[in-house]
Amino acid sequence: MFSPPKRNDMSAQPSQQSSGANVTVIARGVRVQGDFTSQGDVVIDGVVEGHVTTTAQLKVGPEAKLKADVTANDAIIAGVIEGTLIVKRKLELKSTASVMGDVTCETAAIEAGASLQGKVSIGSKPGAAQKTAGAGKSE
Repeated sequence: MFSPPKRNDMSAQPSQQSSGANVTVIARGVRVQGDFTSQGDVVIDGVVEGHVTTTAQLKVGPEAKLKADVTANDAIIAGVIEGTLIVKRKLELKSTASVMGDVTCETAAIEAGASLQGKVSIGSKPGAAQKTAGAGKSE
């Protein structure tokens, strides 16, 4: 008889690859300082300083500001990130995204208008570049 209202914002749609884990939301107006780790999807619309790690999907809203090193399985970024960004699979940068820091991901989709400043590695699994970097050295 009663059903929750449908929303079209990013926080209303958990990852399709989610294993049924809960979605953690850091809402607009909320500020988090320190290390943040989750095994479920994470939606950030507020301010985060420190480290953010999720084994699922990260969504950063257009008003969000992260001064953090970030690790996620998949990521959709529409806000600001200052720090290293490691995405194990797919990274999507929306037109409002601003990333200042090194980025590593397997695949990427970058919309016109997005800003990205830093070293970028696309096409290999995160960590693979570091392992092969020293492989050619002989002792």
